[in-house]
This record gives sequence, structure tokens and C-alpha cells, in this order.
Amino acid sequence: MTNGNLHAGHRAKMREKYERAGADAFLPHELLEMLLFHAIPYRDTNPTAHLLIDRFGSLSGVLTASREALCSVPGIGEYAADLLASVADLADAARLEKLPDRRENRDTVLKRAKELLRGSENDKTIAFFFDNAYSLLGCETVYVGYLGAAGFRDKLIVRPALKKRATFVVLASCHTSRASRADENEIAASDHFRRALHLSGLTLLEHFLFSGDYVSALSEYFPEEERAARARDAFFASGKGGAE
Repeated sequence: MTNGNLHAGHRAKMREKYERAGADAFLPHELLEMLLFHAIPYRDTNPTAHLLIDRFGSLSGVLTASREALCSVPGIGEYAADLLASVADLADAARLEKLPDRRENRDTVLKRAKELLRGSENDKTIAFFFDNAYSLLGCETVYVGYLGAAGFRDKLIVRPALKKRATFVVLASCHTSRASRADENEIAASDHFRRALHLSGLTLLEHFLFSGDYVSALSEYFPEEERAARARDAFFASGKGGAE
């Protein structure tokens, strides 16, 4: 029997088990192994699944990792990385569908951000994109890791915003390893993204930071004159303003 047939038999048994018992009968690496069947057709994906979870710490960590980080794992090419990244994007979109689809304001976006970041095992930043009437155009995870280490990579935020033809952007970041207010590096990164969006004709309306049960609004660190102007905006008129 060839290696190809061995793998085919193993995959058939895994699928039969899934159909019979569902996801609860599988360990995290086994679920990941089955997902990789679709991207890696002729190789044993079990060792690769173990490598991924060892590298990123959990199944959730794998699915929220950047494409660049995924491709650094032996056995993961661009096609497999795209597949893994798309699973998190689809899950985010599905969660958004559960919330009312209507014109947004600060409070509704805060609720959406809480829903999407709840249970996250990694620090990450998601971006919400809106048209000029504050209708939600979409959202996506734009950075995984400590916000203060995002540096000055403008394209993380600007490129997807321009692709969606957005007018306004709201960012939401979370701390998973500590409960604290934003540090100076995170404030600097947020301010840089705000300025980069402005140079592209876009406006960063708000940047939420979730630290344990505490939520702060990084707009409080912006210049007073800009905060005053934003306070008159319709996006804030229905919101509470300031930190939660």
C-alpha cells in the first residue's frame, strides 16, 4: 500500500468519526488536522497540526495568527495559510450577523467589539469599516499581538479600509495577559494609525482597548481640539463618550 493510500484511509476514518460523533470527539490538533486536509492533499497533516498549536499555543491562536506567521511554520504554504486565516474571518462575519444590522454609533460598535473579542486567547486588534452614513461595511482582524509592537505599519489598517472604500474606521484591541490602561507604546501606535488614516482621507472615530473587565477609549489621549470636534459628531451623539 502506498503512502498516498495510507493517508487516504486515515482521512476517510477521520471524516467518518466526525460525521458520527461531531467535533466534541476530537482534540484541537485533530480538528486542525482535518481542516488542513483541504489545503494539503497528499501529506500527513497531523505533525503540521501539532507544530501549529505548539507555535501559537492553542487552536484559537492558530486561527487568529497572521498569514506571515503561519507561513513561517514548516509545512504551511500560502494556500494553507489563506485557508486558516479565512476561518477566523468567516467566524467574525457570522458573529456580526447575530447583531442588529443598522446605522452604527459609538455604543453599537462597542457592543460589536465586545462580542468579537470575548474569549480571545491572544492580544489582537480588529478594525470596523463604515461608509459616510455610519453603515458597517465590514470588519476584520488586522493585527495579532501586543498593540505597542505594531510599530508604524500603516498598511495594516489603511489598505483594508481603502479596499472597502470606507470613510470611517473604529479600532478595538484587547489585552489578554494583563488588566491595565494603555501604555505609551499603545497610545503611540493608535495615534500613528489615526494620522496615517487621515493622510489617506479616512477618519479614525474611536479606538477601544479591552483590559480584563475594563474598557478604555484611546481617543482620550488625542488633542483636546480634535476630541471637542468629534464630540459633536453623530457617531458620538448617541454614545456615552469617554471610557466605560
